[in-house]
Amino acid sequence: MTIHAVLFDLGDTLWHFPEMPPINLIRGETVRRISDLLRSWGINPEGELFFLGRDIRIAVERAVEEAYNGDCISPHFPTVAREAAAAKGLTISDEQGVQLWHTWNLGGVFLGRTLFPDVIPTLQWLRERGYRVGSVTNRALGGEPFRQELDHYGLLDYFEVLSISCDVGYMKPHAAIFQHALEALAVAPEETVMVGDSLRADVAGAQALGMAAVWKRDHSSDDDEERPLTLPNGQGPVVVIPDYTIETLGELPGLPIFG
Repeated sequence: MTIHAVLFDLGDTLWHFPEMPPINLIRGETVRRISDLLRSWGINPEGELFFLGRDIRIAVERAVEEAYNGDCISPHFPTVAREAAAAKGLTISDEQGVQLWHTWNLGGVFLGRTLFPDVIPTLQWLRERGYRVGSVTNRALGGEPFRQELDHYGLLDYFEVLSISCDVGYMKPHAAIFQHALEALAVAPEETVMVGDSLRADVAGAQALGMAAVWKRDHSSDDDEERPLTLPNGQGPVVVIPDYTIETLGELPGLPIFG
């Protein structure tokens, strides 16, 4: 069947962080932002509350790992932030939990997010030829704040659908997050190709629904075509073989699937 739509992962597929700020700068900015927020609530950010940003990070990492290696149901991250605050003796409302979560997120601009040089030309090539373009991505921050970040990098207008795990409620490789994008574009899996850097999340997840999958090899990760992977619900271990492998996004238009 002819390909009509292309879905993209984002991090390490369309962008990377080659020059992250020093860790002390990241920690200092996190402390400053959370302290300002607490003061706006009439709370003195001292004692254990000084370390609230660190504890949110630890809680988020734990929640993401458990979900990704378990049922792939996305954590509700404002709740994770509220629970981290509660562990410090600070009880806050649901609304304050959302504020705390957004305050804790420094954003990709601050962290030095950089598009790979062939991203915009590749997206333009696809759209000019009539392909439907969307994103299926695992992220802890979505909604309008993330749309603003995409707009900052000139990416927002290229995507007809953004299926973001924290918004949809499921993480790749769960079928539901891919189905969200397919339904929004009104395309069949057989008419769609997924492009991403993770063999488990992107390749195996897409292939399970009948999509073609392009693996953008990320040499900084430990993904290996020969290493068996365990899929959701205990499936596996299996060796995941992508339909196509590329080193750079600029190779995508040259694949036979677009011929």
